Amino acid sequence: MASGLRPGTTRALLRQGARDLMVWLGIRDKEDPVERPFPIPAPVMERLRRKGSGTRIAVVGASNNPEKYGHIIVRNLHGKGYTVLPIHPKEPEIAGLRAYPTVAEAPPPIHVVNFVTPPAVTRQVLESLDPAVVDTVWFQDGSWDDGVIEAARTRFPHVVHRACIMMVTNY
Repeated sequence: MASGLRPGTTRALLRQGARDLMVWLGIRDKEDPVERPFPIPAPVMERLRRKGSGTRIAVVGASNNPEKYGHIIVRNLHGKGYTVLPIHPKEPEIAGLRAYPTVAEAPPPIHVVNFVTPPAVTRQVLESLDPAVVDTVWFQDGSWDDGVIEAARTRFPHVVHRACIMMVTNY
């Protein structure tokens, strides 16, 4: 074998990687029942299993720069069949989708607000959200600090952080 691995090693590594991904996603492995340290709330996972108009996700920090996560996440979720509402204060369109200056200006319902912004911007937007309209806020790595998470937990029933929405929706 060119890689120097024994036969069957690659298959074993793939099995271990799949098991690790299942644990990370909060799916229990029957052989090794380990719970993900920060599980995604069951109602959020149920919502993510619905696609199209069944799950509307606002992406705060959406970008037309294809190298930024605000662009990558919009395209990824849209490609998976979700209704994506890009939020950007100046751009009228992101990745071919109509963009909205604020979450409040995006058409309801909004099921998940996903943040791809620095913590200071995240905090400002979070304060402007109406918990009666949005029940799930999702923070990508780099968009939150402890203060943001504390503030979100006092206002919203479902707060997700330390998990990438693109990875969690890969099922």
